[in-house]
Amino acid sequence: MVRILLIKPYQPSVITICQPPLGLLYLAAYLRENIQDIQVDILDLRLHEDSPADLVKTTDIGQYDLVGVSALNYEAEASHQIGQAIKQRWPEIITAIGGPYTHSSPRRVLEIGGFDWTFDGEAERTFAQAVRIHFLEKGDLSTVQGLTWWHEAGNEYIENGGYDSIPDLDALPLPAWDLVDFDIYARRPNQNGWLKGKRYAGIFTSRGCPYKCNYCHDIFGKKFRWRSAENVLAEIDLLHNTYDVDEIQIIDDIFNLHKPRMRKIAQQVIDTFGERKLHFCFPNGIRADIFEIEDIPLMARMGVFQITVAIETITPRLQALIEKDLKLDQAMEVINACDQAGILSKGFFMLGFPTETVEEIQATIDYAVNSRLTWAGFYLVVPQENTPMHKLAMKESPVAVEHITLRDYYNDTSWYEHAYGVNVRQMQRRAFQRFFLRPWRLWTMLRHVPPSSLYRGLRIFLGITAGRIDGTPQRAHSNNGSDSAVKNRTLPERKPVRVRSAHKGTGSATTTVGVPLSSIKSKSSSAA
Repeated sequence: MVRILLIKPYQPSVITICQPPLGLLYLAAYLRENIQDIQVDILDLRLHEDSPADLVKTTDIGQYDLVGVSALNYEAEASHQIGQAIKQRWPEIITAIGGPYTHSSPRRVLEIGGFDWTFDGEAERTFAQAVRIHFLEKGDLSTVQGLTWWHEAGNEYIENGGYDSIPDLDALPLPAWDLVDFDIYARRPNQNGWLKGKRYAGIFTSRGCPYKCNYCHDIFGKKFRWRSAENVLAEIDLLHNTYDVDEIQIIDDIFNLHKPRMRKIAQQVIDTFGERKLHFCFPNGIRADIFEIEDIPLMARMGVFQITVAIETITPRLQALIEKDLKLDQAMEVINACDQAGILSKGFFMLGFPTETVEEIQATIDYAVNSRLTWAGFYLVVPQENTPMHKLAMKESPVAVEHITLRDYYNDTSWYEHAYGVNVRQMQRRAFQRFFLRPWRLWTMLRHVPPSSLYRGLRIFLGITAGRIDGTPQRAHSNNGSDSAVKNRTLPERKPVRVRSAHKGTGSATTTVGVPLSSIKSKSSSAA
């Protein structure tokens, strides 16, 4: 039997978003469906704020053949600490990492260390392929697309190149929802910020986005692929009738690109469950300037109570520079129409683009403050490696880009301040204060948001505006007291290391996500 542990890392942050790890749930489901003799466990360290040190002290990692980590960019530091801690204590275990972080900077991941395998792109098929080849067939991994791996015999990393993009999303098994403790997640901060229902789940109904925003790390690619309305409804039905989930958070990059499919999903939800019987929100992907106002009543009948629109900047020059090209007048019409229909709205804004002036930053903040948006997120620009935005930032100030760390968007001095000497962090804090202290917004939140969510939101608000993490004095992200960036961390010995390119290649589970670390104790406690 091949025993696999999949981990979602905990990285201290002002806002520790903690929702069921959808990527890992897809991996688990695909492994169980395609490899017979396998055990897959999932551990979400965010639920109990467990550090890498907690992980190795309280969990019998030695029972596993492979440990995989899924990381967002800002989770890089904790992820490498996990990989390094495991390799130092159990060097025989294969360690793997995937997610947006590896897609943005695969070479940096290898240079930092701690991992034997890194995956680029969608990894359901390629991860299962690598597991089968390595553990069951004892074969050559060079045929696995998107895999960069440690070759012991050659004492080198081999970079296969390419990445997998799954064309038929209906062919994927539904995520392994049986591994999720929904009640625990309902008590933790989620991507939307609050719950209208009692239990929720986040789902992807599509992958990919054809727009060319040059700050995006683009893990799902530019080709838009979607699940059929019937496939989406099957998942909603499973979540509601089997797991008593009454709130669905749709986290697509751009749910409303294919309008006939969007309308079909909405109508089938109404026909199957009734009007406004389930709650739906969009914490991520509604493209405002292609969202037709005529569709808003249908979405309200479906049960949509909140949408999110990504404005980023209101300066036409910068809209062209970042290649978003959002039609701002149409976006404002959608915000106002949702407000009139009783659908709450959230806006995303980015502050500190290359060449952006203080006046342009202030204009974006004023737009948000004076709008009918109920919530707003003001984020400082982090030029991600291997994106056009990174090249623009390098052109402005290579020295400033050197200061970038893949950490929290709220607690590090931004590249913009290093480049231009402007304290944009202070502007960000003031933006939050001006936005949320409007009386009508406070009244709206009191009317719609449960007290527990309001309390969490107040702590986050105070943490952001005071420059603190979770309302406590700012602390280093590392777990050994060091405040050094990931790239400066001491690495385990593994020399010499070379990276070369290979030719491009064309069960059961036992652990519930949400259980404490101590519940995974020994080999004898794992079911076959």
